[in-house]
Amino acid sequence: MTTTISAEDIYFVLVRPVFLGNIGAFARLLKNFGFRRLRFVDAPKNYKDAEARKMAVGAFDVLKSSETFPTLQAALADINLVVGTTAGQQRSQTLLPLSQALEKVRASSGNKIAIVFGDERNGLSNEEIALCHILTSIETDKQFPSLNVAQAGCVIAYELSKMLDQSSRCSASTASVTLPTGEEVDELFEQIATLLDRIEFSRKFNKEVVTKELRRLYYKAEPTKRESDLLRGVLHKLNQALESTEAKLEISQD
Repeated sequence: MTTTISAEDIYFVLVRPVFLGNIGAFARLLKNFGFRRLRFVDAPKNYKDAEARKMAVGAFDVLKSSETFPTLQAALADINLVVGTTAGQQRSQTLLPLSQALEKVRASSGNKIAIVFGDERNGLSNEEIALCHILTSIETDKQFPSLNVAQAGCVIAYELSKMLDQSSRCSASTASVTLPTGEEVDELFEQIATLLDRIEFSRKFNKEVVTKELRRLYYKAEPTKRESDLLRGVLHKLNQALESTEAKLEISQD
């Protein structure tokens, strides 16, 4: 497969970063490999201070142009494909080897793609992992598997850089298959949540667990934007119909 990706389509997202040195080092490694899109979720207030600047070394422009968000969900609102990273302790979701995860990134060329890293102490929460289409881990020695977040970022950025369109590293590319954004997926699952309540499914089962499992099923299906929009439209109409029926029953009972 010879498809290339655009650096402008790749977003690196750091969730709750703790150490300013890692923040600066991350900005530097991105510039080393031709990337500039850096986002933070719940970053320290002083994330651009002296220690971060010192570790950025020539890449403060990347740090300066970074974006901050209060939640991972907000940071992924315009993203089409989310690759979460983990040290490997997570067992509720299938872990793809890095090589396979990157092939899915390549196949999604032209869409906005986020590579998400958790905080240095605890990584991503289960709720945050549920927002990831793919979960991957860098293979290391089993006796000492955990990488520093900047080290992990460097490995992944290097591997991704080999897929870049070398003739125009920062030019936007056209998606061969357009995927739904995070915001559109969230809207779809709001419709599902409403439907679960209406049919009283959530009274018999744990709604949060069921919703996570349905989201996982949805991600496995890898729907296009058109397919996702179609499903969202059907759910919306179904909820409207049920709401109308409920209103008529209330009137008849009065």
